[in-house]
Amino acid sequence: MIYLLIGIIGLLALVLIFKMGAAFNGLPVLNYHKISAAEADFLTVSTTQLRQHFEYLNKNGYTTLFISEVLEHVEQKKPLPAKPVMITLDDGYRDNYTCLYPLLKEYNIKANIFLVAGFIQSPDNNHVSPNPMGEFMSATEAITMSKDMVQFGLHTYTHQSYSKLSLPEIEADLKKTRARLQELNIPVQPCHAYTFGAYNQKDDQKRQAMFELLAQNDVRLAFRVSNWVDKLPVKNKFFISRIHVSGLFPFWKFKVALWGFIKIFNRFEAMLK
Repeated sequence: MIYLLIGIIGLLALVLIFKMGAAFNGLPVLNYHKISAAEADFLTVSTTQLRQHFEYLNKNGYTTLFISEVLEHVEQKKPLPAKPVMITLDDGYRDNYTCLYPLLKEYNIKANIFLVAGFIQSPDNNHVSPNPMGEFMSATEAITMSKDMVQFGLHTYTHQSYSKLSLPEIEADLKKTRARLQELNIPVQPCHAYTFGAYNQKDDQKRQAMFELLAQNDVRLAFRVSNWVDKLPVKNKFFISRIHVSGLFPFWKFKVALWGFIKIFNRFEAMLK
C-alpha cells in the first residue's frame, strides 16, 4: 500500500511539473455562477469570499480581461499582460447585478457574463422562460453593467445542452439567442460558453462540425469547463478551458484552482477517500 501511495505521489509530481507551465504561462479563466451576500454552496460564492478572491488577484499583480481583449490576442496576436485572468459568470442571475457589480467597481475588476437569453427580464419585467433556479437580471440592469465593468456573451436561449441538439438545432438556438439579446439592446461579444461543460467530448468529427458551425454564425470564441488552465497562445479558440469556482472552496483551494492545479488535486483527493 505504501509503495502504491508513493507511486501515486510521484506520478502527481510529474503531472504537476508538466502543468506548471500553465500556472506561469497560461490564461486562467474562472467560472462563477451566483453571488450571495450571505450563503454559499456549490454554485454560490458569498460576497465575503469574492472580496478575498478580488483582493488576492489585485495584490498579486493579476490583470483581468474582457472577452474583447482575449479576442484581440487570438485574432490579432496582441500581447496579453504578464499575469492575465478572466472572470466569467454563467446564466445571468440578478445577484450578478446586485452583489457582483458593486464589487467589480470597488476593486476595478473586469467580468464577463454569459447570458441565457430567454431568462433575462424585459423592460416590462417579464421574461420568456421562467427558471426555478432563481431570479435573473433585467435588460436594464445588463445594459447598465455593460457601460463599464462587464461584457456579455452567449449561453443558449433556455440553457439547453448542445450535446443533445443536432447541428441545425444548435444553429437555430444561436440565432434565437442573439436575436433576443439584440431585441433587448444588450451588447454581446461574439462569444459562446457551452452549458454543462463541453460539446461532444468523445466525437471529434461532431465537435469539429460544431466549431465550423460556430464560425459560420460569427461566434469567434467559445469556452468549456475543464478545470484546466490553457497555455498561451490559445490553441483552439472554440474550446478554451475554464475553472469552476465553488462557494464550498476554502480560500486556499481557490488559489489552487487559479494556479491550474485543481483537477489534479481533486483526483488525488478522490483517491484518498
